[in-house]
Amino acid sequence: MLEKEVLEDASAFVNELEENSEFKTTSTRKKLVEQHHAWKKETYKGMPGNSNGKKLDENGNLIRPKYLSNHTHYSPTDSDARVSVKPCKARQLNYFGQIAVDDAHHVITGACSDFADKRDSQCLEQIVELTEENLNENGIELEELLADGGYSSGEALAYLHKKNINAYIPNFGQYKAEREGFTYHKEENYYQCTKPEGKQAKLLFKGEKMDSKGYTKRTYRSSESDCKNCPLREPCCGKSTKFKKIDDSIHKEHYDRMHQKLTHNANYAKKMVRVRSKTVEPVIGTLVNFTNMKRVNTRGIKNANKHVLMASLTYNLKKYLRFITKKSSILAQVLSLKQGKNFAFTNQSFQVLITQF
Repeated sequence: MLEKEVLEDASAFVNELEENSEFKTTSTRKKLVEQHHAWKKETYKGMPGNSNGKKLDENGNLIRPKYLSNHTHYSPTDSDARVSVKPCKARQLNYFGQIAVDDAHHVITGACSDFADKRDSQCLEQIVELTEENLNENGIELEELLADGGYSSGEALAYLHKKNINAYIPNFGQYKAEREGFTYHKEENYYQCTKPEGKQAKLLFKGEKMDSKGYTKRTYRSSESDCKNCPLREPCCGKSTKFKKIDDSIHKEHYDRMHQKLTHNANYAKKMVRVRSKTVEPVIGTLVNFTNMKRVNTRGIKNANKHVLMASLTYNLKKYLRFITKKSSILAQVLSLKQGKNFAFTNQSFQVLITQF
């Protein structure tokens, strides 16, 4: 892993954007990443390190693992590989594999690879397009789509709604179906305080703004005069803030629609969760353990995609062999033979043998 070249001035940053180089970064981005790494190092200071944390260099100094980021580092041998990490696993260069599986016979209907710095929700559109294309070639329609909470995002749900695909995807953890103590009026587009001891303040729509994490949200805020003398101001707004503010995602209607679908028929939604678990998880386990999906021995996103496709092809061929194999059926029948004829046959055979001898 090598560190990217840092661009100090704005003109160099403009040139970097024009040439779309992956080996350069801005000083602002580098500073933000270093601040995050410093916070992480201080937060996890008392936690046990990895198994390689006791190695020493040539001078006898302890080698500590470095905090690597895709914003500040890159691989000179494989520029398409991205740094990623999962709980209880090492931070390393990876690719992202995506598969779609038919729930009837556990046949892989779509497979592709993507960059490891993406989220599952960002890969949903590509795998759905591949799956629909493969199914349409065989005269099959995509009726329902099941996925875990990692594929939940406003853009993904909006894409599925536009495609008119009946999907069952649990909303992400930060989603709130209702705001306690506040009622939303959809037609007038504002929130109303409904707390018994409150001032019944109105939280009017103030526009759409982007937060520090890059998400665009709708902001609703009350006036300071409504909340200034409210007895619930401090527990509701905070010690120093004199107004109440609520932020909603710009895709809230899609989250609400999915929440309504999952809660309206809870038994069917739970059944879909079980169907997804017993369909996809065994296939992933088979690919990882028996088709060499743990490690990619090639370089580049195109070769990684070939690796995923060949592993999926091998899996489907094994399924196909089971479908076309004819099971042998043995029929047993008891025949009653007369004793006289049996003896005659034996004698005749014996006489023929004597004559030939």
